[in-house]
Amino acid sequence: MRKNILISLVSDQTLPNLELIKEFSGFINEYLFVHSEQTRQQLQWLTKAANITEYKSFSVNAFDISDIETKLKEYDFQDDEYYLNITGGTKLMILTFQEFFKNLGARIYYLTGQNREYIKIFPVIGERKFQLESRITLNEYLLAYGFEIKSSLPIKDFEQAQKILTYFLENNIRNNLSEIEQIRIKRGKNLLFSEFPEIESFIYEIGFKPLDKGKLDKKETKYLSGDWFEEYVYYKIKEELNLNDDEIGTGYNLTKQNTPNEIDVIFVYQHRLYIIECKTSVIENRLMQDGSMKEFKFLPEVIYKSDALRNKFGLQANTSILTLEEIKNEDGTPIEGYITHFDRAELSRINILSKQDFKSGKSIKSLLKIN
Repeated sequence: MRKNILISLVSDQTLPNLELIKEFSGFINEYLFVHSEQTRQQLQWLTKAANITEYKSFSVNAFDISDIETKLKEYDFQDDEYYLNITGGTKLMILTFQEFFKNLGARIYYLTGQNREYIKIFPVIGERKFQLESRITLNEYLLAYGFEIKSSLPIKDFEQAQKILTYFLENNIRNNLSEIEQIRIKRGKNLLFSEFPEIESFIYEIGFKPLDKGKLDKKETKYLSGDWFEEYVYYKIKEELNLNDDEIGTGYNLTKQNTPNEIDVIFVYQHRLYIIECKTSVIENRLMQDGSMKEFKFLPEVIYKSDALRNKFGLQANTSILTLEEIKNEDGTPIEGYITHFDRAELSRINILSKQDFKSGKSIKSLLKIN
């Protein structure tokens, strides 16, 4: 009996292979992966993400045509139906495999990376353009790029986060920097109102009611030191884009090659990954050695982190920074002192939303330019 065999050329960009594996999973009987020594690890990531436990593979020198041709001739290809994905691999691998499998009468496909479209390169008869019908979950995407995943769930509902946001949109966040900083210092610890009486009046003013009238518990200090803003963005995006639970997350801790990364909000939409850094403020008061307090703008640090982080998530990753600071004029241009930071973010294709954007009433989807 003839088998349907999907052949994937493995490269650093694992998403296109994962997409076609999921798209064709209903009729494929066997998987064959071709990789180089440099992409052996990507093969492991890909099969884990696709939950493929049984497959065949062989290695080639991706830049040596004689080695590629020899390995193809040595492999025992039978009278089966072959489906070749040429979106990965080196150019030399693509050209060599395309020519070889044309002679076997294979169907050859290429994923454009635009609008979930893929194209049948060969044969040239019949329908040529298709839309991906399968869905990629957030964890599948992350596993395909080699991340170990730890995640958490929101601890409060959207209504609670909305109350706090409304307060800060109506008031200047800088008026409460001292209270916010005190809560940050106690992040993940209990905070007794008897020791910080000004905190008690502040949290009731922003519309937050603690479980215990005498203190903020460990989860509540974590929530009020910034997690509430992440949860607001999480709920808002999930609602606007009609995302499923497995397509969006908040409080993600990702590790890749022993390097940890904390992600505020992360989601997959139309097979594109979006990473959002949420900062209620991009200014903090730092204690100097002489005991004085000095104000620091740390937006450049956030931009640098966002830019460095995106490069780990594939070509389709988008990054944004959301803050409640007033760092834009009413016309959307950056205020004095932030112009160079916005220029740096634009060069790195990073969106920055500020208090002015949230007050505009526009959807986050439109502000982030999500199509």
